[in-house]
This record gives sequence, C-alpha cells and structure tokens, in this order.
Amino acid sequence: MASIIYLVLMSLLAGILTGIVGMAALTLYPVLLSVGVAPITANATITVAQVGGGIGTVLASLRELRHHWRQAIQIAILNTIGGVLGATILIHSSNTGFKKVVPVFIMLAGVMILTPRRKSQQPVNNTLVSFLSWLGVFLVGIYTGFFGAGAGLLMIAVLSKIIDDKYTIYNAMRNFASFTNNVVSAIMFILTIPIAWAVIIPLLIGLFTGGYIGPIIVRYIPSAVIKTAVGIFAIGLALVLGYQAYF
Repeated sequence: MASIIYLVLMSLLAGILTGIVGMAALTLYPVLLSVGVAPITANATITVAQVGGGIGTVLASLRELRHHWRQAIQIAILNTIGGVLGATILIHSSNTGFKKVVPVFIMLAGVMILTPRRKSQQPVNNTLVSFLSWLGVFLVGIYTGFFGAGAGLLMIAVLSKIIDDKYTIYNAMRNFASFTNNVVSAIMFILTIPIAWAVIIPLLIGLFTGGYIGPIIVRYIPSAVIKTAVGIFAIGLALVLGYQAYF
C-alpha cells in the first residue's frame, strides 16, 4: 500500500512538471528503478503511462491550441516520426548508455531557452535557421522515443525559436506533440517490450491528474518569468546530472 501511495504521489508531481515543461521520464525513471523495475522496462512503462498524462495535458491545453492547430499538428507529426525511430532504437537496445549524454542535452536546452530571440531590423533569408529548427523538432522526437529524460526541456528550447508567441502557446504545442509521440511509442513498446503493468494504474492516476493541473498553472505565471525559471532550472539540473554521470 505504501509503495502505491509513493507511486501515485511521485507520478502526480511528474504530471504537474510534464504539463509545465515536460519532466515525467526524468522524474519517474529513478522512482521505478527504486521499486525494482528493470531499466528498459521502466523506460517503456513510463512511456505507456504518459499516454494518460498526455490526455490530461492536452485537455488542459485546448484553450491555447484553439487557434494554432495547424502548426501544432505539423510539429506533432514531425516529432512523432522521430519518436518512431527513437522507439525502434530502444527496442533493439540491450543497455542504456544515455546517462552521460543527457546532461549535455539539458544544458544545451537551458542555454537555448535563456538566449533571447534576435529581432532583425532588415528582412533576412532565414531558410537555414528554419530548417535547423524543424530538424530540431525531429531530433527531439527521436530522443523522446528512445528515452526522453529532459526531452520536454529540449522541445521547449526548440519551439521557443520557432514559435513567436507566449510560453503558454508553444508549451501547449509541446504537450500535444508529446502526447502523439507517446501514443505511437507506447503501442510499439507494448508489442515488443515487457511492461510493468503492476505499476501502470498508480502512474496513470498521478500523471493524468498532474498533467491536467500543469498547463493551468502556466496560465497564471508571466511567460518571461517561467521561461527564465525553466532555463535556470535546466542548467542547474544539467550540472547535477553531469556530476552524477561523470564523477
């Protein structure tokens, strides 16, 4: 009973963080390891459970998505295609070698989030910048399908360069893209990787509830404040994970 309460509370926290910036995998991975779930099974189980959390975040993000569905769907499709590739890589993996790479990605995300958008006085041919940004959406999709620790931070960083709008808008697009990516990846994992079904219900309860709360919280925090806080948090987290991975 204590372990069930523990899983529900931690998944509730993960769901709230997911709705704000996307942190479920990073939060729940060590939790599942602590209750005896094997690494790759834990990873796949989190992805399956995040489908429930995704329903909550998308429902809570409908207001922000109302006038942005076309772009949100484009982002989700590209990100999900990358997710299929990433999930395929995980399915054929026998070990998890991502621990040393994750801090580097998260540090990069933090720097990108904190770097202000440049507003040029002259028209600029930004085809290359646009291509690299959309390529970033695809690459983050691959990473999300494979593991996804800090993928929300990476996606926020990329979308902050693509979407010239408030944090709430591109966070809602990230929520939708993460949901579609997780649905496809979850189906692939269920068919190919052992899932820890015993912990799914507590995870679903917490992730759905927290996932619904997260986007609502974002509405009441100024975009500049939350963007700065997320960037600083990402850099701090990268330093902690980097120390754990390399020392």
